[in-house]
Amino acid sequence: MRASATSIGLALGLFLAGTATAWSKPYHAIKGESTLKYVLIHPMHKVTGVANDFACEVDLSPDTVSSKITVSAPVAAFDSRNSSRDSHMLEVVNAIKYPRVEFASGSVKPEGDGYAVAGTLTFHGVSRPVLFHVTPRFKGDKVEITGGFDIKLSDFKVKRPSLMFVPVKDSLRIEFDLFSQR
Repeated sequence: MRASATSIGLALGLFLAGTATAWSKPYHAIKGESTLKYVLIHPMHKVTGVANDFACEVDLSPDTVSSKITVSAPVAAFDSRNSSRDSHMLEVVNAIKYPRVEFASGSVKPEGDGYAVAGTLTFHGVSRPVLFHVTPRFKGDKVEITGGFDIKLSDFKVKRPSLMFVPVKDSLRIEFDLFSQR
């Protein structure tokens, strides 16, 4: 569950950062400043896991067909501020067999106040298409890119964890707040 959030958010942020400057320059998310977050809902509480350490590269070219965004994050990088819950999540997503969550773009197109991004999210050994919108904001020498989307745990063959025999909702929200140098 944690991993899904990581890949998409990173990729989007970097792509947008590149649009304001020269083409064909790779952009990278600033570690420690950029965040990927998952939000999981249980009837009794909401769980948020945050990752600050992941790889994201955006390589833009004048034709959007050749533009690429890639994101890779270790599922163990997500912290929900509860080590017991985080250990259980690593078991649920089989982190030993599937240690990373990854995103690779298929297309990036201007849309409204930002960009529409389509690509493939690979999580828990399953690859699925995802679509989302990213919004860039220029702040001094940095670009901040924000966005989010929802996935279903069942689409990625993740057994939903339970608390008191009640499983979490199947929907997992992924949000990102990425920073890159311009």
